[in-house]
Amino acid sequence: MKKEFKVTVLSAAIILAGCASDSDSTASLPLETNYSETAIQTETLAQSIDSAKQKLNDSQNIELAWFATASVKDAQSALKEAKEYYSVFETDPSKANDSSGFFSSKTNIQAAEDAIVKFNLHITKAMKIREQSLSLLDEAFSFRAQLDEIDAESYYPKTAAQLENELKRLVDYVATEKPDRATKGQPALVTKQRALEVKTVTNIYLSPAENEFARLKNTNVKLHAPETLAAAAASLTAAKAFIASEPRATIKIQDKADEAMFSLKHAGNIGDVVKKLKAMPESSYERHVLSFEKMLLNISLALGAKDMRDLPIGTHGKNLVAHIKQQQLNETNSGQADQQLIAKLKQEVETLTLEVEKVVSLEATIAQLNAQQLAAEPNNTVPGIPVKTTEEKVVIAPATDVEAATSQPVQEKRSTTTEPVLSNPESVQAESASATAS
Repeated sequence: MKKEFKVTVLSAAIILAGCASDSDSTASLPLETNYSETAIQTETLAQSIDSAKQKLNDSQNIELAWFATASVKDAQSALKEAKEYYSVFETDPSKANDSSGFFSSKTNIQAAEDAIVKFNLHITKAMKIREQSLSLLDEAFSFRAQLDEIDAESYYPKTAAQLENELKRLVDYVATEKPDRATKGQPALVTKQRALEVKTVTNIYLSPAENEFARLKNTNVKLHAPETLAAAAASLTAAKAFIASEPRATIKIQDKADEAMFSLKHAGNIGDVVKKLKAMPESSYERHVLSFEKMLLNISLALGAKDMRDLPIGTHGKNLVAHIKQQQLNETNSGQADQQLIAKLKQEVETLTLEVEKVVSLEATIAQLNAQQLAAEPNNTVPGIPVKTTEEKVVIAPATDVEAATSQPVQEKRSTTTEPVLSNPESVQAESASATAS
């Protein structure tokens, strides 16, 4: 026992002698140089510690501790060790080069720097495990992301937690360098993840329809409208089948869900009507049928159709449908005809505008000729049979249809000026006899 104690003391003395020699060599350097180097090392170490803290904070955003739990824990321990050594000389730089421990040959600053190196090695290893896990288990992580997006955990928390644990187990295989086992376990996990996705989507989109279907069964709609309820159930089943095949086609899924709900409400309405009919006395049957007939009549009158109550109700309804379709067709044809008529009217307006311009030009010419004729006539006209001058012949010369129509007022005006002479034939004869006698 004494021999072991002597060996231990001797070993400690040798280590201390080495430390003393290091201190002596350091002390032999100029004081200013030694202090300057230590200050630079201390500043660099402080920056390294701050950088390590930031890396740990950032690693939370990428779930690094979940992917590589052991490596991140080792990194945290290394950072803690670096902080402890740094705290010794943080406020007293003179202790930076003191021995970090009784049996250690490292100074405080050297021990802190080594701890930072270990920290970076552990973080690098953790990042590598994460990247390898995402690559090997890409399908499982894809389903995991989809389950997070639809918030499957809020609908089925136990199942979601179970699948998360199974995925973590596969990731741990990667972390412990057993990638084959991780790859082999992925298909079974993916099957479960997909089943949870389908179950969650069905709950989200079809739970209202499923609740309505349960309500209808409890109200015995099946007894009153079995065929309609069966059709609604088939619609609901079809929606579930579609979700199972395409759980991410949300737009189509919503359409399928709406169709199922529509069918279920229809079944409920039919069931209510049949139930009322069954409870109705025979004396009320006629009044009930007449109420439906009145509805059809009001629709017919509103659409401008004739009264069809002389027809069976089924024929009445078919004729209404045919009338509506014919109206729609007429509106379509009318719209096309309107477009053609508008185009034709535009063309006719353009042609008419040209004709009007021609007429205006002719009227201006006629007015000018009338003015010239009136200026050429003497103020005192000798009574007698008027003789048409050359100008007048020109004016009444044959013309086009438009000119003949527009020149008529001129002839009427001349006829008006000569009427007094023609209205007294006796004076004309007397003047002719006097001329013969002379």
